[in-house]
Amino acid sequence: MPKNYINYDLIGNFNLADFQSKKPFPWVNFGSFLTADGFNELLNDYPDIELFEEHKDIKRRYGQEPHNRYYLAYQESIHHEHDYVGKGIAQLSDLPTSWQNFIEELETGAYKQFISTALGTSDFKPRLDWHIGVTHSEVSPHIDADAKIATHLFFFNSDRDWKPAWGGETLILNGKKSNVMNPDFDDFSEEMKIEILNNHSFFFQNTAQAWHGVKALTCPQGAYRKLFNVIFEFTNSQDQPLLYRAGLVE
Repeated sequence: MPKNYINYDLIGNFNLADFQSKKPFPWVNFGSFLTADGFNELLNDYPDIELFEEHKDIKRRYGQEPHNRYYLAYQESIHHEHDYVGKGIAQLSDLPTSWQNFIEELETGAYKQFISTALGTSDFKPRLDWHIGVTHSEVSPHIDADAKIATHLFFFNSDRDWKPAWGGETLILNGKKSNVMNPDFDDFSEEMKIEILNNHSFFFQNTAQAWHGVKALTCPQGAYRKLFNVIFEFTNSQDQPLLYRAGLVE
């Protein structure tokens, strides 16, 4: 078992000025945020799809296409009442030991300080979840809810289980050509692909220009696009779960 999962040398050399100056919003695509051994262990131990609940045709705030996928929340789900027990929520004891140790590492010490430095605030609380995309899954263009400060997406695919021809890259979208809040990919003049394979992770700050999405996957049945989200929300965003369940926020 790895001594640690996070590559602390990378954190120590993080260029804050480069991150903050990125256009159209602050972002960075890390190539090795996790140690090599840590990534491989977490990839091999990725939670079983049997723990996930299927999300299909869930209403969205501006009438966008639904984000159909399999979803698993850590400890509590924004899509259910507080007393819900069942598929779609994992407690720490439900997870493999590697993921238990990784989550503990995320919640303490240097990672928390890295996020505070990058965002210029410590007024946030993390929320963790896992997503699995399958054939035809799509994340239509959107910006995140105001309560979200930033998101760190850890991608858990390698070139052993995913082919680039199947798509799956998160797209940074720029040059929006319409005023609608439910645009198509064609409504943007520019898109930048974020690499997702072999220990890549995408950290970005939420702004009014932070449009992003994932085009429909063309993978065969049985192939999964796997990611783990660390979402940072303002500490006073107590009403977020109710708003999510009502389809009023992203």
